[in-house]
Amino acid sequence: MYICSNCGYATLSKLGKCPSCGEFGTLEKDDTKNKVKKTAQKTTLTYGTSLKTKSIQDSKFFDIKNNELKRVYQNGIKQGGVYLLGGQPGIGKSTIILQIIQDLLENNKINIGYFSGEESQDQIYSRFKRINKENNTQDLDIYTASSLEDIVQTIAENDYNFFIIDSIQTVYSSNIDGIAGSPSQVKFCSEKIGEFAKQKGITCFIIGHVTKGGEIAGPKYLEHIVDMVSYLEGDRFGQYRFLRSMKNRFGSTDDVSIFEMGLFGLIPVYDIKERIINTANTSIPGSVFTMGIDNGRPVIVNLEVLLNKTNYKYPQRMAVGIDNNRLNLVIAILERYLKLNLGNFDIYVNLPGEFKFYDSGLDLALAGAILSQYQNKLVDKNIIFIGEIGLGGQILSSKLHEKRKKEIPRDFEIIDFNNLKYIVELKNLI
Repeated sequence: MYICSNCGYATLSKLGKCPSCGEFGTLEKDDTKNKVKKTAQKTTLTYGTSLKTKSIQDSKFFDIKNNELKRVYQNGIKQGGVYLLGGQPGIGKSTIILQIIQDLLENNKINIGYFSGEESQDQIYSRFKRINKENNTQDLDIYTASSLEDIVQTIAENDYNFFIIDSIQTVYSSNIDGIAGSPSQVKFCSEKIGEFAKQKGITCFIIGHVTKGGEIAGPKYLEHIVDMVSYLEGDRFGQYRFLRSMKNRFGSTDDVSIFEMGLFGLIPVYDIKERIINTANTSIPGSVFTMGIDNGRPVIVNLEVLLNKTNYKYPQRMAVGIDNNRLNLVIAILERYLKLNLGNFDIYVNLPGEFKFYDSGLDLALAGAILSQYQNKLVDKNIIFIGEIGLGGQILSSKLHEKRKKEIPRDFEIIDFNNLKYIVELKNLI
């Protein structure tokens, strides 16, 4: 059996290119699939619980006080829960885990074991002391380990009720063939770690590498067996980091935490709205405000558009931070109903602040910015656009429209489907 190390696709024959993800040279032989299965012994399970006797109060959470972390982890960290955190190299995965540990140590009676296969104990301790204001390290033990059997034994002997695996791609088991990081090892080790944590009621955080496509490296099975999957994203050389939840068995995934990378770790950004408004350049045509939805959280952003006379046979269309397909759709609507001759211009769209939005609620703002740049007229800095544009030119309500409006500052005038019915009316505003 050959398994793709990128997506987990399995095939009996060795192929140069994976039919599932299209990557070359990723199919590796997995001998564990060819082993003869032993006859399993039949045993009676002894740790079942009846729903009649199970109380809701039995679900206990470790408290966290960081309000920005609460956006994602909501009720706190579930006791006995298995969490998976992914992110690009250098984005701050280990840093945010250490800050979660700091929060837990300050607000809970907890004993934590940190198992790293990537960094030395001195590296982790020095980073933790840099971000730990209270210098509370008495209940944190750090190990440099990669053997699954050694890790499980150490957790059991020291009676930890919380442990971290950094990262799952460095852990291996001597009970299965393959090198650390191979699909078979990642699947087996994650499965055993999850079983151990659930049976013992120990909370576990697993850090995972990501592929160049942005997904957790290894089989997709890894994301299925954990209780919560979150990603730390952003430009590693940029200012902001975004913690997003993609799966959560203990609550909602409709929010995002925003942090700023600083000298002493990741600093929560509570005033993102004020920062964007104060730094936006609204003194040029083509600059407007809008309200985007990032994983369920409304965020005010400044959308900028630049039109240049094209020197190409086919005009350029480039968008940073929004869906390029939405840009082309809005351009077609403006050409059709407002009779704008945009075929003579290269059009560039930018969302400052490292944000990325792919929802249709930015359509009206995009149309307003293009029209403003086309006519070389300024848009009032106290106007904010929200709404989707239909192919018939009608202005529609956006997804989570009322939730967006609640986050808009009071001194802003809202332009949406309530005061604009069709896109042709936009000319009367700009």
